[in-house]
Amino acid sequence: MGFDTVVRVLDETSVVAIVTTRANGDPIATPIWSMVIDGVPYVRSVHGATAWWYQHVGAGRPVAFALGDGAIAERDRVAALDLPRAQVATVYVPVDDEIQLKIDDELRRKYDGQTSSVDAMLTDDARSCTLRIDEAR
Repeated sequence: MGFDTVVRVLDETSVVAIVTTRANGDPIATPIWSMVIDGVPYVRSVHGATAWWYQHVGAGRPVAFALGDGAIAERDRVAALDLPRAQVATVYVPVDDEIQLKIDDELRRKYDGQTSSVDAMLTDDARSCTLRIDEAR
């Protein structure tokens, strides 16, 4: 499965499971939201830099996405690890990057009706933890 599959899953799936690695090497799945703008996927940490999945990424540990319904991770993080997954690379997106406004708009569109959760994703704290998802190198 290529990177185009990752983009499709992140675009079409409401909740995705990001798979990061703990310090001991064990993988962990975390349910998060994703947005795709002009074919480029992005994620944000609703809890800002305190989210442990975001800290794992920042520590340079491997990152992957489960290629299936990430909502499984909301119920059972271990079961989400049974889904096929694809390794990805991440790139920090500065708060003042013009793409941030398009990400905000896509959040409002994709998650319409989930107002309090969307509002949390539009804070400066969340915006400062925006990552572009790239093909693994």
